[in-house]
Parts: sequence; structure tokens; C-alpha cells
Amino acid sequence: MDYEPQSKVIIPSGIPGLDDMIGGGFIKGSVFVLIGETGTGRTMFSLQYLYQGLLNGEKVMYISLFNPVEQLTSNFLSMYPEMRDRINKDMYIVQLPPEIFLTFSSRLGNNVAIMIQELGVSRVVVNPFSVLEETLVTSTGFRSTDLNMVYSSLRSTGATTILHVNSGQTNVFASKFGFSEVFADGVACMFREFPDNDHMRPYRMPFVLLKSRGLITKTAKLIKYDESGLFTLHSPIK
Repeated sequence: MDYEPQSKVIIPSGIPGLDDMIGGGFIKGSVFVLIGETGTGRTMFSLQYLYQGLLNGEKVMYISLFNPVEQLTSNFLSMYPEMRDRINKDMYIVQLPPEIFLTFSSRLGNNVAIMIQELGVSRVVVNPFSVLEETLVTSTGFRSTDLNMVYSSLRSTGATTILHVNSGQTNVFASKFGFSEVFADGVACMFREFPDNDHMRPYRMPFVLLKSRGLITKTAKLIKYDESGLFTLHSPIK
């Protein structure tokens, strides 16, 4: 069974410059994919997204399929030390092997969805989701049906979810396997752009919106960090 995002309730992203690109924010209950290379700011983006939820009085969850909980907790608190008392109360950081996450997200059991629902979590980040995708590669092809089941499982929780997916080696606008952008409700890519393809010159990092179930008012902005290190999006100066 496929699940649709909950109505058209909009929630703020916590990313300055993003909400006016997508009709005011994310659609509640949707799954949004961030395609990108390592070091393009996806983790910062997602931590700000979760932080916004905490400011709103929500419960949030960061599911790691690779990095240890201690490292992620330290990174989060280095940015938001005032949130220390919210850890394990409103901010849950958990680590799961990708194989376990896949099993838990199947139709049998669906323990990840149950965990999210029982804790009352409304915002979820899964990083790196590409590690799970790698487990779906077989000698006969890619198990896209299983991937779709994971998306359906996440939607069934009612939480608004962000997934980190690696880009392909030859196309920064597509994921490595090309299926996540099919199953997701929204997709954006983040990449480095070198002028005249000269890697010795300073680069800029575009944020390009590729898909959205809601309103799209602008398709691309530039990623910048303010003096406090906050991830922001700006329109290029012509």
C-alpha cells in the first residue's frame, strides 16, 4: 500500500531562503531527498531542520546508518548547546545497520515506523540513505520494490522525513541508482560548480530543486553560510 503525505499542512524547514521556494515549507508527512556529494552541506541542512522542530516543541529523530551516535550527538550539541537537555527526550539520535533498517521497514514488523510513531516523532532524518540502497543491489539488478516499501513505511508514520542520497559519478542531478527521485515527494540536489571547469578557482554551491509535490516558486539558489555558520540559500546576484 502506498501512503500519501498528510493533506497539505505545511511545516517550516528551518532553512533561510528555502521555504519561499517550496510554497512556504515542507508538506507534512512527505519524504524529501537531498542528492549530493560529500561536503556539500547536507548534514548541516538536516540538523537545522531538526532544530527548527525542537524550537516548535516537536520531537525529532536522526537515524544514522553509518556514523556512531556519540559523534552525531557531539556535532549537534556543538551547534546547539542549549539543546543538551532535549537529547533522548525530544531529540533522538539512533544508529541502525542498513540491513536492519531495511528489515524493520518491510511490511512484516515495520518496527522503524512503530518506533517513530510510539515516540511521537514528527521530523526524521536518515543519513546516509545511500548505504541502504547499496544493500539492494543484486546480481540480477536493483530491488526497487523493496526501496519503495521503505518509502511507504516512512510515509506511514506521518513524520516529515529527509533522506541523504549520493549523486551519480557522471550526473550531479541524479542519484546513483536513479530510484529515490522516483519514490520521493520532493528532491533537491547540492553540488560544487567550478567556473569554466577550472578546479583551481573558487567554486560555488548551487541548491537545485528538482521535484516537489507542493508549489515550486523558484528552482535554484546558492548555498551560503552566514557569520554564525548557519546554512542559508540566496538568489545569485546578477
